Amino acid sequence: MNEDVIEPNNYVFIRLPSATLRITKLVPNSTVYLGKFGSFFADDIIGRPYGYTYEIKDDKHVDTLYSSEGLFPSSTVDADEEEDGEETDSTPAPEDILGRTSDDTGVQKLSMTEIEALKRTASGEKIIETVIKSHSAFEKKSVYSQEKYKRRKQQKFLRRFTPCSVGSCEVIEYFQYKDHHRILELTAESLGLIMSLANIRPGGKYITIDETGGLVAGAMMERMGGEGMIMFVHENEHPNLDVMKYMNFSEAMVEHMIKTINLLQLFHPEEEEEMKILSEDILSKMKSSRRGQYYRRLARHIELQSIFQHISEGLFDGLILATTLQTKLLLDKLIPALQGSRQLVIYNTAKEPLVTTSHDLMADLRVLAPTILESRVRKFQVFPGRTHPEMTSKSGGGYVLWGTRVLPSNVQAGGKKRRKPNREKSAKITKISGTEEEDKMEIVA
Repeated sequence: MNEDVIEPNNYVFIRLPSATLRITKLVPNSTVYLGKFGSFFADDIIGRPYGYTYEIKDDKHVDTLYSSEGLFPSSTVDADEEEDGEETDSTPAPEDILGRTSDDTGVQKLSMTEIEALKRTASGEKIIETVIKSHSAFEKKSVYSQEKYKRRKQQKFLRRFTPCSVGSCEVIEYFQYKDHHRILELTAESLGLIMSLANIRPGGKYITIDETGGLVAGAMMERMGGEGMIMFVHENEHPNLDVMKYMNFSEAMVEHMIKTINLLQLFHPEEEEEMKILSEDILSKMKSSRRGQYYRRLARHIELQSIFQHISEGLFDGLILATTLQTKLLLDKLIPALQGSRQLVIYNTAKEPLVTTSHDLMADLRVLAPTILESRVRKFQVFPGRTHPEMTSKSGGGYVLWGTRVLPSNVQAGGKKRRKPNREKSAKITKISGTEEEDKMEIVA
């Protein structure tokens, strides 16, 4: 259980019985709407710990469920009815198979009007119990069919939710079903592989080009624990950190760790305007608004000069690229900024750009052993004795190119020199007199 409590004006990750995921900002004195599951007052969970399950009442207040059941109560099927994976129920007759997965009028005695009336007066568990009792073919189902039938009704009628703290994995889970292109189809497994290969640690200094809305940079901040620096290189005028905002980092922490620079400043630092330092006498005569603007420009100038110094002196501890840009020019500029034995990691949704980049790096003596990796984990549906992979899971997860920065040396290997054969001996030519018609030449080597 996470011991941290829910703070006001923070984003929370809400799990619903239908497997629908929400990220909601809890503003005091407001109401949170969860669609068909109802709505509740945000003040009822502000100040409470993360991870507990709550049930929405008719008056929009919530009750805390302290049991270990979570979103779903215990099964109506007794576990003692199963032994060694064998079902105690007999196999349904062929005439009972049709309609098993639907609530048609032939097996469900309750009408939709009666069910809607129950939803206005009864709790979710009471509705499920009534629907099961009114199902004439429920007892003819197998144990597993009964379990799956009840789970479907729980997902439909239970008015429960579980608030969780928002981290990088929760953001990935949310955007995988909402808009996975926004985070470059990144999965939790691929993100963990990137963080591990790049050796992200507290106190490090790293370079990243992140087109996932700040998701990769946010995951780096999680691992760094507020210690260190991230040089965030962006293509546009302003950096895109829209996804990072859900992770509830304080503004002070973001300003302390994230140092932004666009590609134009990176490739052409000489075009930066010189900052004129003003004296205290001149500043005292300025308006407060202009004086504040001057101090902000001065702080930005000092930050850029520090970044340029780190790049020129090669003081960074790692490089992560999660971008669709061509990487050759980027690597030519950024590889010299890394210290020796530091890691270089490139993520892409497709394999072909990484293959081209790996060929370029193999011919580059500054990167050792570039390797392309892939991480893919398939989800499983788990029931007792009936575990199997989900049939409709998302593919993808992208590919990762990994290499190590090395410093080439021009020193030749030592050892005993081999004596070369003397090829400079000249041939001696001797003329032997004979008859006047011929001369015989003898070549003596």
